[in-house]
Amino acid sequence: MEQISKVGIVFLLGLFAVMSLIVAAGGHNNFQYWSGLAFFVVCILLAFYAVAQLTGGHGKQSGGHQSGGHQSGGH
Repeated sequence: MEQISKVGIVFLLGLFAVMSLIVAAGGHNNFQYWSGLAFFVVCILLAFYAVAQLTGGHGKQSGGHQSGGHQSGGH
């Protein structure tokens, strides 16, 4: 149930991001334009954070996968 709510939050953040771009595009002054873009950036960053929390985040590796370096083996 917790994952469903996080997916819903990501969806809403994406929707707000698109709406803020529409506001920025329709802006007739600098404040509306830049505030729409700033809100878009905030929504996208929060969506990335929510996806990282949803998937376990923080670069955790599973299954014994070794990143980089040399693999041990006979030559």
